[in-house]
Amino acid sequence: MALEARGRRFCKVTHTENGRTLTRRIHTMMVQATDGRVHHIEGKSLPDSISLYSGVPHSGAHLAEVLLSPKDAKAAPLLPAPAGWLSKRDAFFVVLGIFFYKLIGLLAEGAALALS
Repeated sequence: MALEARGRRFCKVTHTENGRTLTRRIHTMMVQATDGRVHHIEGKSLPDSISLYSGVPHSGAHLAEVLLSPKDAKAAPLLPAPAGWLSKRDAFFVVLGIFFYKLIGLLAEGAALALS
């Protein structure tokens, strides 16, 4: 359950690194699940506190794990769904593909002329 002050819900984050400790409040969390979905957590869905520890790096010794209940958290897709048949991103890649196809053709023609 999130903490509350002045009518706003927040989560207390304590970060300890090499003996120095910082404490901050966060009002919103974005967590990406292994399937690519991004969970937006705020308000009552926030945990009461998060503790992070870091120190002298040792191979394989550090671990961070985020556990949440995806049924309680709102999820948004990593990439937004296209509005129509062809998105701007897809059109850009089509134009880029045609450009590289023509460029490779010109380079192959130039190499064939140079070798003959």
